Amino acid sequence: MKITSPRLANTLHESTDIQAALEKNDEDLTEYAFKNLHIEEVKTQHLSVQSCVFANCSFGTCSIRKSQFSDVVFRNCDLSNVDLTGCGFHRVAFIGCKLVGTNMAEGIFNHITFEACRGEYMNLSMSKMRYVQFTRSNLQGAGIEDCLLTNVSFDICNLTEAELYRTSLKGIDLSNSEISGILITNLANSELRGSSVSSLQALDLIRMLGVEIND
Repeated sequence: MKITSPRLANTLHESTDIQAALEKNDEDLTEYAFKNLHIEEVKTQHLSVQSCVFANCSFGTCSIRKSQFSDVVFRNCDLSNVDLTGCGFHRVAFIGCKLVGTNMAEGIFNHITFEACRGEYMNLSMSKMRYVQFTRSNLQGAGIEDCLLTNVSFDICNLTEAELYRTSLKGIDLSNSEISGILITNLANSELRGSSVSSLQALDLIRMLGVEIND
């Protein structure tokens, strides 16, 4: 699966004050580089962020709802518990980011990379994902309910106790990820139908039916 990388401008304006940049550009951020910032209490809707890089930034008590992120890189950022409900993400890379409890429900994700991220208990429910790659990421307890997944992959991820109700995983290879304790509707007509798992994972899934295995 080929993920299109963010298309960044050749030259980005470096800024140390995101609030000033927002005020200057009427709530739009285009072609900016933000580094080593603590971004506190940004609360807005319908923000447009294009061709930007956020590196080593932390976001505290921020709410950026129903906004658009296009051609954006988040590298080693902390977005824990940030409210990003209803946002659209297009050609965005999250690399080495902390997304613990981040709310991305009702999102639109196109050509997105989550690489080496901590996403415990993040909320992706009711989202539409197309060409999304999760690599070496911790998604323990994540909410992935009522999602539409098209060309989505999980490579060496932790999906322990992830909530996958009403999300079809057909065509997705889970064999090198940890899926113990995942929450699904049932095995007889489950979200896992058509997915690929390892033999050891299959044994765990059989136990979910209450079947005892005697070697």
